[in-house]
Amino acid sequence: MTSGAPGAGERHAATVELLFDLTFVFAITQITHLLKAAHTPSDILGALSVLTFLWWMYGGYVWLASHIASSRALTAVMLVAMAGTFFIAIGIPGLHEHSTAILGGGALFVVAVHLVAFATLGGVAWPALRFGFVNVGTALLLGASGYLPPLAGGGAQVLVIVTLIAMALFYSARAFALSPDHLVERHGLLLIIVFGETVISIGVTLSAERVATSLIEAGLSLAVIIALWFAYFAADDRRAERRLSSLAVTERGRAALIAYWFAFLVMIGGLLCLSVGLKGHFTADSERAQLSFWLALGLALYFAGTALFRCGLKLGGVLPRLVAAMAGGLLVALSLPPTGLLGLALAIAVAALVADAAM
Repeated sequence: MTSGAPGAGERHAATVELLFDLTFVFAITQITHLLKAAHTPSDILGALSVLTFLWWMYGGYVWLASHIASSRALTAVMLVAMAGTFFIAIGIPGLHEHSTAILGGGALFVVAVHLVAFATLGGVAWPALRFGFVNVGTALLLGASGYLPPLAGGGAQVLVIVTLIAMALFYSARAFALSPDHLVERHGLLLIIVFGETVISIGVTLSAERVATSLIEAGLSLAVIIALWFAYFAADDRRAERRLSSLAVTERGRAALIAYWFAFLVMIGGLLCLSVGLKGHFTADSERAQLSFWLALGLALYFAGTALFRCGLKLGGVLPRLVAAMAGGLLVALSLPPTGLLGLALAIAVAALVADAAM
């Protein structure tokens, strides 16, 4: 990773940041299992609150890396923070049993490391304290939610989601400098790992069940994932880096919050839904209704996220993505066999790519 003034010069993701990403993806995998086993709206709400908090803190550590010039200091911070993220992941299944002590403790640890590192190494102590209060508050809400009465616990989780989304939508972030190349690279690498989790959800389940007749459906599922990969990596990552580089330093933070936190949260949520649907489908007790629901929700969220991403950075091409999101959402209303659902999902994704190429 190139050293230099925060937010200045070319920076690349350090290997320790990629190691940190693995613990984050472990947490993402745990959330996928949580969604697959969800029986009530409160189960889904709990998963969404943890995902929102995790993604907020992930973005916070990406921003922190832009403010730490010393590679040794960054390595130390990331390795320490990994422990907290790991314990958050371990504590996620406890949401089903309303036991959130491990989850809350890990969340507070991650927040504390981030706050101290920003205040001491990042050179922005006062702004760090301002958002630090929000981070501490949401971590406490997560930890307490499992021990509150059901209605109050659900309210605490809703407050976590609403608070962090509001921060992303309305916080100016002018005090923070960002390195566009580092920001784009880190989020792109993380998105690839999440795509990998979706591929694994097909392969491991199919291998375990040994359902030879599902090979065509598995091939269509893989093709859908590849098409979704192209929907971002064919051009949007490079266009976004150029756009961020053209903005004034004081304006980058605001654009990054919309595009790389809020829009990416929606995109990752879509991939998680897709993973849940495919993992559930390639098991012996799969139901067509579940596949159509999760597939429709996954496509709708992913393409809506890419539309918001383009809108936030003013990249153009928003309408085709909105159309793809709406078309994907309509899959839930169709009564088709799994092969038909997956084939239609692939057709929607490919049509969005063709629309991009025609622009």
